[in-house]
Amino acid sequence: MRQKQLVFIYGKVVQPVLKGMAATYFCNGTWKKTARVRRVVEVTEEHIKFETDRIRYCIEFRNEEAGALLAAA
Repeated sequence: MRQKQLVFIYGKVVQPVLKGMAATYFCNGTWKKTARVRRVVEVTEEHIKFETDRIRYCIEFRNEEAGALLAAA
Protein backbone atom coordinates (compact mmCIF):
# COMPACT_ATOMS: atom_id res chain seq x y z
CA MET A 1 0.00 0.00 0.00
CA ARG A 2 1.34 3.44 -0.95
CA GLN A 3 1.89 5.89 1.89
CA LYS A 4 0.25 9.31 1.69
CA GLN A 5 2.35 12.44 1.23
CA LEU A 6 2.52 14.66 4.34
CA VAL A 7 2.17 18.42 3.84
CA PHE A 8 3.05 20.68 6.79
CA ILE A 9 1.95 24.29 6.29
CA TYR A 10 1.79 27.52 8.29
CA GLY A 11 -1.40 29.25 7.25
CA LYS A 12 -5.09 29.93 7.78
CA VAL A 13 -8.00 27.62 7.03
CA VAL A 14 -11.57 28.53 6.14
CA GLN A 15 -13.52 26.70 8.83
CA PRO A 16 -15.22 24.33 9.11
CA VAL A 17 -13.30 21.61 7.31
CA LEU A 18 -15.89 18.95 6.51
CA LYS A 19 -15.61 15.37 5.32
CA GLY A 20 -16.62 15.13 1.65
CA MET A 21 -15.93 18.80 0.91
CA ALA A 22 -12.76 20.52 -0.33
CA ALA A 23 -10.84 22.52 2.27
CA THR A 24 -9.70 26.08 1.52
CA TYR A 25 -6.56 27.52 3.10
CA PHE A 26 -4.36 30.61 2.82
CA CYS A 27 -0.60 30.15 2.62
CA ASN A 28 2.24 32.31 1.24
CA GLY A 29 -0.14 35.00 0.00
CA THR A 30 -2.34 32.60 -1.98
CA TRP A 31 -5.71 30.93 -1.37
CA LYS A 32 -5.59 27.22 -2.23
CA LYS A 33 -8.15 24.43 -2.35
CA THR A 34 -7.58 20.75 -1.56
CA ALA A 35 -9.23 17.67 -2.97
CA ARG A 36 -12.20 16.30 -1.03
CA VAL A 37 -11.47 15.73 2.64
CA ARG A 38 -11.74 12.06 3.53
CA ARG A 39 -11.06 12.35 7.26
CA VAL A 40 -10.56 15.12 9.82
CA VAL A 41 -7.95 13.79 12.23
CA GLU A 42 -7.52 16.57 14.79
CA VAL A 43 -8.61 20.16 15.34
CA THR A 44 -7.05 22.36 18.05
CA GLU A 45 -6.51 26.08 18.55
CA GLU A 46 -2.95 25.65 17.19
CA HIS A 47 -3.50 23.39 14.15
CA ILE A 48 -5.75 21.18 12.07
CA LYS A 49 -4.90 17.76 10.65
CA PHE A 50 -6.93 16.17 7.88
CA GLU A 51 -6.56 13.78 4.94
CA THR A 52 -7.59 13.68 1.31
CA ASP A 53 -7.23 10.55 -0.85
CA ARG A 54 -3.52 11.17 -1.49
CA ILE A 55 -2.31 13.78 1.02
CA ARG A 56 -2.22 14.29 4.80
CA TYR A 57 -2.32 17.96 5.79
CA CYS A 58 -1.15 19.56 9.01
CA ILE A 59 -1.86 23.27 8.93
CA GLU A 60 -0.39 25.24 11.83
CA PHE A 61 -2.08 28.51 12.67
CA ARG A 62 0.26 31.28 13.73
CA ASN A 63 -0.31 34.91 14.51
CA GLU A 64 1.39 37.76 12.68
CA GLU A 65 3.71 38.52 15.62
CA ALA A 66 5.16 35.01 15.47
CA GLY A 67 5.75 35.39 11.73
CA ALA A 68 7.55 38.70 12.27
CA LEU A 69 9.76 37.14 14.94
CA LEU A 70 10.66 34.22 12.67
CA ALA A 71 11.50 36.57 9.80
CA ALA A 72 13.69 38.73 12.06
CA ALA A 73 15.63 35.76 13.50
